Amino acid sequence: MPSAMTSRQRLLTALRCQPPDRVPFLESVVDEGVALALLGKTPPPGFKTSELGSGESPVLTGALLESQHYTPLELAEAMQLDAFGMYCFVKHGGVSREVDGHSMIAGGTIKTRADLNAIRLPDPDDEALYEPFRQFIARYRDSGKALFCFLNIGSDPVILGMGFETFAAAVYDDRPLLEDLFALYTGWYARAAAHLSALDFDFLWFGDDIAFKTQPYVSPRVFRQLFLPHYRKVIENVRKPWIFHSDGNLLPLLDDLLSLGLNGLHPIEPDAMDLAWLKQRYGQSLCLVGHVSVDTLCRGTPQEVDDLVRRAIEIAAPGGGYIAGSSNSIPYYADPRNVRALSEAIRKYG
Repeated sequence: MPSAMTSRQRLLTALRCQPPDRVPFLESVVDEGVALALLGKTPPPGFKTSELGSGESPVLTGALLESQHYTPLELAEAMQLDAFGMYCFVKHGGVSREVDGHSMIAGGTIKTRADLNAIRLPDPDDEALYEPFRQFIARYRDSGKALFCFLNIGSDPVILGMGFETFAAAVYDDRPLLEDLFALYTGWYARAAAHLSALDFDFLWFGDDIAFKTQPYVSPRVFRQLFLPHYRKVIENVRKPWIFHSDGNLLPLLDDLLSLGLNGLHPIEPDAMDLAWLKQRYGQSLCLVGHVSVDTLCRGTPQEVDDLVRRAIEIAAPGGGYIAGSSNSIPYYADPRNVRALSEAIRKYG
């Protein structure tokens, strides 16, 4: 058993597929309403939350796990998380709508080349853009927690900005439009990734959904033709360990993704990805992150959550290379009792 580690040491050791002193715990997003319940605080009247990345600014940045009611370190310590971070998203053409008091992206506005030509992205080389990140690192570097930045590689703003039906049709009917949209957004994120890699973050976390639970959004052939070359332009600028996030079944694309050199894969969605098979096939070189069912966190019991965590740790933790957490994030409809059970079970079994 390794000697006691700080959260930062623990998480980076697991990302290197080496055995830490215990299994780390990582979440990207914890809904503010759930967080308030975990902290024993009452939401104010008229309280609403919104999807990560929604807003009107040309570049959306901020601290994850933070609100006006608590700091990210306060919540990370309450949940016994081993890391927290910031996000950096360039504004896309997605349309927000409210569902059950929660703002979500539904549909897009980019339909034609004229819409593409009207897009004006801010300068990714503007040093002022990165000042909040420098301040965040200066404030929390001595916390003992690992610090990360969450951003896109660049397919998410294309798909969200167009809306899925328009994107799917354009794969066959207007590939040049897609190529130019990919070039626009991945070009922006390539420059942003270079600047963020130069800061004292411990790792970067890229989130671009590319799969349904049953299969990827596109065929492996289209992925290799369209997605992968643009992804490479971004990853060539990354000088940190990095995690890739996509929900769904990534197996048909996994070897192509691994050619990019990712260190960790998140969230290993249950019923879409087989944790035991992934551990056996890739566990020596790929850190597996997440896997605990969001559905169970929302509709299950604390004992069911405990059982899921125990099984995941038994499968994926031996030899290192597993970071425990949910199979996506902690959404507004999660049961706070189950989130507490998640944290406690990771400590108990990890």
